[in-house]
Amino acid sequence: MRDIDVYGHVHNSVYLDYCEDAVVEFLRHREILSHFRHTFSGVAYHVKKAEITFHSPIDIDDIVEAKVSVEKIGRTSLSFAIELQRQRDGAHCASAGLVWVCVGLSDSRPTPIPETTRAALG
Repeated sequence: MRDIDVYGHVHNSVYLDYCEDAVVEFLRHREILSHFRHTFSGVAYHVKKAEITFHSPIDIDDIVEAKVSVEKIGRTSLSFAIELQRQRDGAHCASAGLVWVCVGLSDSRPTPIPETTRAALG
């Protein structure tokens, strides 16, 4: 399994996948995921920036809980904060930040986040 290193830890590159999945589940749980489908508002969202600070390893059989919050809603971008925590002992495994930029479908250039999406994120 390539996602696990020789020590039985989840490889650090996988943490970003966990964070992206957590943001999608956060939006789904709030029942606003549809706002981020291009068919809803004629825009798309691309990851502009991703930062991760590693605190403690995640082992092969660990269950990880993710806490997601909207950190900032800019004119054309959204910033999410993600905290990953091991369920078995509550250890803080990683802190991450993702910035999504809203782009037009026709030109992929930054465009303002639709007002309906802003209100839904409220």
